[in-house]
Amino acid sequence: MKRKKTAAQVALHAVLIFLAVVCLTPFLSMISSSFMDIRGVLPDIPVILPQPPLYTENYMEVWTRNNFSRYFVNTAFLSVSGMIINVVVSITMAYSFSRFKFPGREVIFNIFLLTMMIPTQLALISQYTVLNSLHMIDNYGGVLLLWGGTCVAGNTFFYRGFFESVPKELEESMFLDGASRLGVLLHCIIPLTKPAIATSAIFAFNGYWGNLFDILTFIKTEEKRTLSVALQLFRGQHTTEYGLMFAASVIVIVPVIVIFIIFQKQFMQQGLVEGAVKG
Repeated sequence: MKRKKTAAQVALHAVLIFLAVVCLTPFLSMISSSFMDIRGVLPDIPVILPQPPLYTENYMEVWTRNNFSRYFVNTAFLSVSGMIINVVVSITMAYSFSRFKFPGREVIFNIFLLTMMIPTQLALISQYTVLNSLHMIDNYGGVLLLWGGTCVAGNTFFYRGFFESVPKELEESMFLDGASRLGVLLHCIIPLTKPAIATSAIFAFNGYWGNLFDILTFIKTEEKRTLSVALQLFRGQHTTEYGLMFAASVIVIVPVIVIFIIFQKQFMQQGLVEGAVKG
């Protein structure tokens, strides 16, 4: 029995290792190719490991070309700002739905969730019309307003489940000590659900960091655009400078990977486990 179990585990580990290799190979090839002087034609055989001498000029050229450094700053500003707005709005709405009783609460909540099923393309014309009437086209404020109003339904649903799992007795004891609603939210609800909030914040940041559709639609000035647009600039009409494109792709991906590695054990796994236990 133990041998069968051991054999099954070995087979499972072998399959997982194989899948990991398959998933990592394109990424490793991209990193290795970013250190090569490739212009126009890719190597016939993908390069998995960097081969000396390393051509680091790709990274220096990328950073100083096509306003890439400016686009990096723009992307960081929009991603962090959008993440903060997303989290604040979602927490406020989730706390209202989980703690306040008012007529039609569940109906409103379900209608709110139905907005998640509307394809982005169907709402594009109305979104553009509204932002244009507010004179917020080609304005970061318009993009952040759009993200804050349309990208919070999922997080609101996610937070509500966690907020409802917090015992109301904790809130009542704080009310007896003179705490306000805001004080209870800041010092009781949020600390107890911090892993869940951090998890959704990371996913929100990741989504905003790579957003291309909204930037191309609502931002017209080239200097205001982001890294997702900058990557397209390395694709020429007749040829593609693959070395530069791969170097730019690595620069774009690294911040997301670093944030994920730092927080995934402390927040994401802990948040999901706690949610499963409390639920």
